[in-house]
Amino acid sequence: MDAHEVRAVLRTAFQALLWCAGFAVLIQNLLLLRQNRQLREMQLTAGTAITVGTRLRSLAGLGLDGEFRTVLPPTAGPGLLVITFSPGCPACRANQPGWAGLAREVEQRGWAVLWVSRDTVNITREYCLEEHIPLSAALADPPYRTYVQLGLKAVPKTVVVRSDGAVEKVWTGLLDSTGWREVFAYFGTVERGLVPATGAFGVPPNGCGPQSLNSERQACK
Repeated sequence: MDAHEVRAVLRTAFQALLWCAGFAVLIQNLLLLRQNRQLREMQLTAGTAITVGTRLRSLAGLGLDGEFRTVLPPTAGPGLLVITFSPGCPACRANQPGWAGLAREVEQRGWAVLWVSRDTVNITREYCLEEHIPLSAALADPPYRTYVQLGLKAVPKTVVVRSDGAVEKVWTGLLDSTGWREVFAYFGTVERGLVPATGAFGVPPNGCGPQSLNSERQACK
């Protein structure tokens, strides 16, 4: 093999190496783009969802007297009804009449009811006084673990927790008349305090949030 042929072979090998390097860089960039997209999707959904079957650990927050409180699902009785809300959320306010009627009904059947606000104590206390929510049954300004467990980035939620701490049922967003019938039927209670299908404050049935969490209802973010 003369010098000309050697140079040709080396040139071909060098070009092949360049192509391999370019292909490797392309694959790496595609993987990075995929990872970035997955991270963005995780960031968008983080703190919004609560999944049926998840076993909740203790829930905590500030009581409306300003004292830090920890709440565990009751070991006696059918379970715990957790209502998550924000006083400034129109969909939460539209759900309030239905929640009030539901809370009265299930408490008579032995359920414990916990109202969890993602806002400050002062704002939450004003709302609870206005809506006749028992101050002793409400938590505000929850720590991060409770915030994530209950998906408080998006409210309202109506959550059923069994006595073993497992989430059994979740209704997310503004509930219309059909939604309330489903909720009351689940508990086997009388339908009281149903809200009109258009909601209050001009909120449409699919809620007030900018992004739907399911096919029919949206939540405040």
